[in-house]
Amino acid sequence: MPSQYKHTQYGTATLMVFLITGILIAVVALQVIAEGRLLSAVFMLGLYLLGLLMFYALTIEIAEARLKFWFGIGIVRKTIALSEIQSTSEVKNPWYYFWGVKSIPGGWFYAVAPGAAVEIKLKGGGILQLGTNEPKSLIQAIETATQQIRV
Repeated sequence: MPSQYKHTQYGTATLMVFLITGILIAVVALQVIAEGRLLSAVFMLGLYLLGLLMFYALTIEIAEARLKFWFGIGIVRKTIALSEIQSTSEVKNPWYYFWGVKSIPGGWFYAVAPGAAVEIKLKGGGILQLGTNEPKSLIQAIETATQQIRV
């Protein structure tokens, strides 16, 4: 079944941090290689690349009566049945939420960039906040898909 909604947001600030960090790691890796510790340098670079691949973007998809979202290549992912969603609203988080995965009062926050998020209240009582650069479209897609499964 095709997606009813799918959007990927790339974390520009996240990528800039990774770029700066990558330059520093490359300099250190070259020094480590010069000392004859090739395996250590490969491990450092591999860990860096894994982090980059895991968190460069956040994709949100609505398909098959489920809300799915994942970072980067999909190692960190979550799926929620649309039937578990009680309500949605647009929120603007404090500056210190910035990006990443973090525990917030009442639930969890997932984002690759600072700014708007969609707060999803779950029937079980928890909340989930998904950072997005198109909150209105995401809310509309969730509401439309939720109405379709009720019919």
